[in-house]
Amino acid sequence: MAKQETRKVVIRPLSNVVFFYPTWLASIAFGIWTSVVDVSPENPGTSGLLFTLLFFFNLSIVAFDYTRLMSIVIVLSLIIVGLLSTMYPLVGELIRSALDQPMFMNSTFYWVWAIGFSIIMGTVLLKTRFDYWEIKNNELLHHHGLLGDVERRAAPGLKISKEIKDVMEYALLGSGRLVLSPPGEARDIIIDNVMRISKVEAEMQDLLNTLRVDTVDM
Repeated sequence: MAKQETRKVVIRPLSNVVFFYPTWLASIAFGIWTSVVDVSPENPGTSGLLFTLLFFFNLSIVAFDYTRLMSIVIVLSLIIVGLLSTMYPLVGELIRSALDQPMFMNSTFYWVWAIGFSIIMGTVLLKTRFDYWEIKNNELLHHHGLLGDVERRAAPGLKISKEIKDVMEYALLGSGRLVLSPPGEARDIIIDNVMRISKVEAEMQDLLNTLRVDTVDM
């Protein structure tokens, strides 16, 4: 019984900025690359173009919801463009000319972005240590504030639903939305950007089932 009382599940909602981690890692990688390889306005290489394309793609992930239907449409569109470029050389030439534009970014540019992203990411992760949800000892707890304020609700009877609306956000961090319906409350609790949501939801269901069994036994 003492072991069951120590069981808990922690839910830490994240800011949308965490989905920029591919751009963050790319800024570090290209910062190292351009520090070693000689790049100049006359010989810019491809790192600037690749970084820009990745950044705008990353930005679209945060700006839009990549639903299952939208993701299928995008994949089919890319396939169609690829087929057209092979069937019609002019289409391929237009694509290559668009991608073959010189774009110079030196190592300073990448390191400034890398340091800026590191500070923001670190601040976001630090915030999750002061603002998070927890199921423990038959209670749903909301920890928030620098002084450790806590809101308490009853955990037995809590209903949980998982929503995965954005395919790309799920692919990047396994994230999604948790909707909690505490007993006796009219409004649901919505927690967005929960990382590894399937694992968290399974652990919550398992813990709630254990609490339910313990309540019935008592």
